[in-house]
Amino acid sequence: MTLCDRNGQPFNLRFNRARRTERDISEMLGLAKGVLADGKVTEAEAALLRDWVATHPDATDGWPGNVVADRLFRIFEDGLVEEEERSDLADLLQRLVGGGAGLIAKDQASSDLPLDVPPPSLFFPSTVFVFTGRFAFGPRRECEREVQQLGGICESGVTMRTDVLVIGTFGSRDWVHTSYGRKIQKALTYRQSGVPIAIVSEDHWASAIP
Repeated sequence: MTLCDRNGQPFNLRFNRARRTERDISEMLGLAKGVLADGKVTEAEAALLRDWVATHPDATDGWPGNVVADRLFRIFEDGLVEEEERSDLADLLQRLVGGGAGLIAKDQASSDLPLDVPPPSLFFPSTVFVFTGRFAFGPRRECEREVQQLGGICESGVTMRTDVLVIGTFGSRDWVHTSYGRKIQKALTYRQSGVPIAIVSEDHWASAIP
C-alpha cells in the first residue's frame, strides 16, 4: 500500500526526511547561537539543548547533530552538570557555529569541527583536491591554480577520488547551513564508509604550499 499525503500524492519518504533533517539542523544551529549569546552555557541552557535533541532524532542521526547529542548525553549521564563540562560544551558549540574566525567573519565563519586533528601532511603531485567555502587566500580559482602548478588535481565536487577537502576560512552563501555545506557532509559520509578523505582548513593547506 502506497502512503499518500492529504492531496492524494505519494510521499517521498527519503526526500521528506532529508528536508526535515535540514530544517532541524538549521534550528539546532540557531539554538546554539542563542545559547552562546552571552559567551557561556548555563545548566538550564544545557538542559534545553538536551531536551531539544531528544525530540529531534532526525537531526542527530549524522554530523553535526550526533556530536552535540553525544556530548550532552555524557554531560547529563551522572546527573551532575559541572562548570568544566559546560565550558567544554560552549567550546564545542562555538566551533560548530563559527570556529576561531567567528569574531571576524561573524555568521559567515566556517566551522572547524570536522577538521582532521592532528592535520595530515599534504603532498601535491597527483593529489585530488576539492575546495569549499570562501578563501582568505583569494578566489577559489586562484587556490586551484596554486594546486595545479604544484602537480595536484582539482575537482569541483567530492567523490571517491577526492584525497583532500579544503575548507575556506569563510562560509559560502551556497552552503545549505551557515557554517558548513554539502561537500563537507558528503566527505564525512564517504569517510564513515572507509574512504580516506582528509578534511583540512585553509590555513593548513596554505602552510603546506612551498
